[in-house]
Amino acid sequence: MDIIDKYKGLLPRGIRFRGNNVLQVQSNKTTWVNGTKKQSREFTSVPIKVDNFSEYREAFQHALQEAMKVKMKQDAFVASSGYGKNKVRKTFGVGTLKETYDALFEKQWAGRKQEKNIKIYATDLFNYFPEDTRLDDMQTYDNYEGYIEFVRKQIEARPMNNLSSVSNKSINHRLMLIREILRYAIKHGLLDQTKLLNPDIRIKTMGWDNLPLQATKKKAPLTDAEIDAVYDEAVADGELDFADSFIWLCDTGMRHKTEFDRFTVGNINFANGTINYYREKTDKWSGDIPLTDRCLDIAKARKELAFKRGGNKGRLFTTGYSRRRTLFDRYKKRCDLPEDFKPYATRHTFITRLVEEGVPANVAMDLAGHTCIETTLTFYAGVSNKAKKKAISSINRKKKVSMIGHNSLQR
Repeated sequence: MDIIDKYKGLLPRGIRFRGNNVLQVQSNKTTWVNGTKKQSREFTSVPIKVDNFSEYREAFQHALQEAMKVKMKQDAFVASSGYGKNKVRKTFGVGTLKETYDALFEKQWAGRKQEKNIKIYATDLFNYFPEDTRLDDMQTYDNYEGYIEFVRKQIEARPMNNLSSVSNKSINHRLMLIREILRYAIKHGLLDQTKLLNPDIRIKTMGWDNLPLQATKKKAPLTDAEIDAVYDEAVADGELDFADSFIWLCDTGMRHKTEFDRFTVGNINFANGTINYYREKTDKWSGDIPLTDRCLDIAKARKELAFKRGGNKGRLFTTGYSRRRTLFDRYKKRCDLPEDFKPYATRHTFITRLVEEGVPANVAMDLAGHTCIETTLTFYAGVSNKAKKKAISSINRKKKVSMIGHNSLQR
């Protein structure tokens, strides 16, 4: 017998379990509007705070007592003559940030596609706000501005942020989470709408406004000459593993940490000249992807040593991410490359070249490992001089325009 079956018989009418750790209080009112029967409902969630008690039974009993108090107040509110006329919901007890987030997460995101990203946003949220912060206490412009600045610094300092850049779009995702928490709290009687940063019911952001989206500067892909220059410098330094891995990354577009650093010789089909590897970001395998001639040559040259390192799980390359970053900085200076020459430049170059060469968008998306085609086109389809020349050449008329009559205009 699970927890719900064991205790649900103790619940009075209008109170029920929602998951194992939340009691939901429901109050109903039936009204007639223009001869039509209308059923109105109010809901409030009461958490069962298991961590605060030695046994679940004690936590349940405490939550049930609170739920019954809420039920009395909520029933009285629903029964009032003005109920339904005022869009601003009444609160029966102010919720705290963490307990409201947990209830919302369980209902809206747990086990779904957005779960991973929501957890990332929540980590930033609770690194700034204490978990027991009252939702009404959050509603100050100091908190709004302070949180934005804090998040900006957090994102900028992350190791996987190769360009050390922060887009307003990333910050807006985190502001979205706050707004969702506030909407849930208002709906379930955990926050009085009049306490919001902006209590005007016409303002959907509730005062937690998004930042304006910035126009991003297109980054140029690496040229063949730049790739050759880096390769030659690395070979001259004796950094042969880096030299080969640099070519490999430019020709496969692998993500550095989650794909390239986990790639093994067992991911290569030498007979077909293809690779098939796991993409953590999309939680999918790449499918068979053909290697360029030079990548296949690199794989064959390193095959025997990789098998000695660990059989099918042997690494083809041994230069770690930290060392690669150091070498990227070295050759950026030595080859006089742009400031944005960082590990991510190899992936950017790979995808941009696919688009420039006229590869169908859906094929480029699949090779890049994107989940939506807009990502491929919006963020990587930078227009180079080569692409512009190719486009004009495609419409250039082979038949020369007749110049007859042009001299007569000068007479």
